[in-house]
Amino acid sequence: EEIQKEAKNIFSETPEGLVGPPYRVVSVAEGYEIREYDGYTVASTSMKKVDDEQFNMDDLASEGEAFNALAAYLFGANDKSEILDMTTPVTTTSSGQMRFYLNKSGDSNFPEPVQENDEIFNEKGKVVVEDVPPATLAVARFTGFVTEGEVTRQKDALLTCLGIDGIEIDVEHGNVVPHVIFQYNPPYTLPVLRRNEIGIPVTLTADDDVVTADKLSDEWAQGIAAEDGNAGAEAGETSEESEPAE
Repeated sequence: EEIQKEAKNIFSETPEGLVGPPYRVVSVAEGYEIREYDGYTVASTSMKKVDDEQFNMDDLASEGEAFNALAAYLFGANDKSEILDMTTPVTTTSSGQMRFYLNKSGDSNFPEPVQENDEIFNEKGKVVVEDVPPATLAVARFTGFVTEGEVTRQKDALLTCLGIDGIEIDVEHGNVVPHVIFQYNPPYTLPVLRRNEIGIPVTLTADDDVVTADKLSDEWAQGIAAEDGNAGAEAGETSEESEPAE
C-alpha cells in the first residue's frame, strides 16, 4: 500500500496522507490568493553557517543538509526518541531557514531536538522547535523546480499583481520584502506537476477591493438578471409600438 501511494505521488500535485498548517482563503484574485494562517509550530534549521551569510535556492548541498537534519529529528533524533509524522509543505524562508510543520496530535509538547552539531558559531544542522505567529499571506502557485532565478521571477510577478490590485505589503517602508517558499512534493514528482508556492506578507483593510470567487459569481448573476430585465423591458416596448391604433 505504501509503495502504491508513493508511486501515485509521482503524478500528484499534493502528496496523499500528509497534513500541513491550517489556513483560510479569504480572497482569490488573478494570479494569487490571500490566506490567513493560524499560528503553528515548526522544526526549523538554518541553511547558513552564520546569520549574515548569503543564501540562495541554488545551494542544493545546504538544502540537503537542512532537510536531513529536520528529517532526523522527525525520525527519532530527539530527547524522547519519538517518531513524528511527516508533513507538507517544506518551507524555505528568504532569511535562509528550512521548516517542517509539526502536527499536533493530542500532546502539544513536542520533543526537544538532539543536537549533533556542537561547532561554535555554526548554525547549520542545529534544529530548534519554534512557533510561527499568525500571518496573512498573498500566495501564488507555480510548477517546475525551485531555483533562485525562478523564485525571483515569481516574486516580481506577485509583487506586480499586488501593486496593481492596491494590496499593501506588510513590511516597513524601505525594508526588503520577505517571502516564504512552500514545496509540497517529493523530489521524484514530475516537474510539470510539482506544487510550489511563494508567499508574501500582506495587510488587508476594509477598503481593499479584492475580487473573490464569490464576488465574481454574484456580479455575474446580477449582470445576467439585469440583462434579462432590460430584454424584458425592450420586448414590452416593442409590443406596445406594434399594436394598431384604434
